[in-house]
Amino acid sequence: MTWGFVTCGPNEALVISGCCYSKPLLVPGGRAFIWPAVQQIQRISLNTMTLIVDSPTVYTSQGVPISVTGIAQVKIQGQNEEMLLAACEQFLGKPEAEIQHIALVTLEGHQRAIMGSMTVEEIYKDP
Repeated sequence: MTWGFVTCGPNEALVISGCCYSKPLLVPGGRAFIWPAVQQIQRISLNTMTLIVDSPTVYTSQGVPISVTGIAQVKIQGQNEEMLLAACEQFLGKPEAEIQHIALVTLEGHQRAIMGSMTVEEIYKDP
């Protein structure tokens, strides 16, 4: 059981729940005092994750199959309390590999949807 002052680095956030809090206390990159046996502490990573989003066969709006590879960097925003609370609801207690997998599958779906609504000319056209 952890008690006393607990610290975390700038790449993680403390999530403190239990006595004295109606909603979890979020401490991104800092310290907090924990009461033993009445409060629980968990940590969530705020590291940037680089994902390779690969869609081997995507059909355009004209039915032409193409292969698309994209790179995305995703991060849990630690300074916005609403976003951090939403991330805690979705990802708290999950290992970073599982969080990466969830983000990757979501981005693959969005990539397929975007490419599926475009023509080949629109995809290859310079912005």
